[in-house]
Amino acid sequence: MHIIFASRKQRLLSAEMARSILCFFFFFLCLLALLHPSYSGAVTRRKRNVPAMFVFGDSIVDGGNNVFVDPNCTTDTLPYGIDFPTGPTGRFTNGRNPADILSQLLRIPRFLPAAKDPKTTGGMILYGVNYASGGSGILDYPG
Repeated sequence: MHIIFASRKQRLLSAEMARSILCFFFFFLCLLALLHPSYSGAVTRRKRNVPAMFVFGDSIVDGGNNVFVDPNCTTDTLPYGIDFPTGPTGRFTNGRNPADILSQLLRIPRFLPAAKDPKTTGGMILYGVNYASGGSGILDYPG
């Protein structure tokens, strides 16, 4: 068994580093506690800060726009949407995508409708619209 003896200077540096790390974690935990949604002085119903969300992107956040743009797009059939509550919707995901999760965290009431869907009109756009399209680019067609 080998015993390593640290010098006094090394022990002081080690103790100082441990103190710094401890202070950092304490600060981090305090910050998390302040940012946690359940932290408040009084119990009140919080108002939604984000009234609407407009999504731009590619297949990661696609809301089903390609079905209305490209007739050869088959994302409105199984296995796409197998885990989605309403079945296949033209999305490139099996269920919710990151935009859906973010809109839920922001308390936006429902899934954002696809911008190219002819039914996306009037009251449907009050909470936002999803313009994302798989293989998106600057031209009108995907790919």
